Amino acid sequence: MNDQSILDRLMETADVRQYDCYQCGKCSGGCPMSDAMDLKPRGIMRCAQTGSLLRILRSNTIWLCTGCGACVDRCPHDVDVPALIEQARYEARRRGILRRDSEVLNKTFVANIRSFGRNHEMLLAGLYNVFAFKPTQDINSLPHMLNNGLVSPLPVRIKGSAEVAELLERAERWDDPALGGPEEETEASK
Repeated sequence: MNDQSILDRLMETADVRQYDCYQCGKCSGGCPMSDAMDLKPRGIMRCAQTGSLLRILRSNTIWLCTGCGACVDRCPHDVDVPALIEQARYEARRRGILRRDSEVLNKTFVANIRSFGRNHEMLLAGLYNVFAFKPTQDINSLPHMLNNGLVSPLPVRIKGSAEVAELLERAERWDDPALGGPEEETEASK
């Protein structure tokens, strides 16, 4: 399968039509992460229009997008760039095109949620910094954050954390790209 047919499949799965985008730039203007991205949402759509799949897969954008939907809200044609980016992440993982720091953050975040039922910011930042080999990255802001109650030094497990862990497990089974996408859920597996 060539890159264009793979890109077409990603677009179809995401239910995105690249030519609905006429490059107005409203998506990029509203994206809270755009300052850190090498390809802004508008750039992702331009690459989709020109068939530049590898440029999308190698961009840091697909790992930085939070999926907040601000770009979709601003788009006059409701082009769902985050849906396309999610499909691009699957394809990048399938090809082994990964950003180590993004994978570390993702795995640490999911482990945090699985353990406590919610994110514990201080633990997330600390573990991320250790595993990303940036142990002192946030050390200067820690006193301010602790003194102002912005983070708590100890994680708290929420009521129902076991159910949250089960939901994560089901989502991982359902969303595993190695399985070719969503698996069929039978009544017995629900």
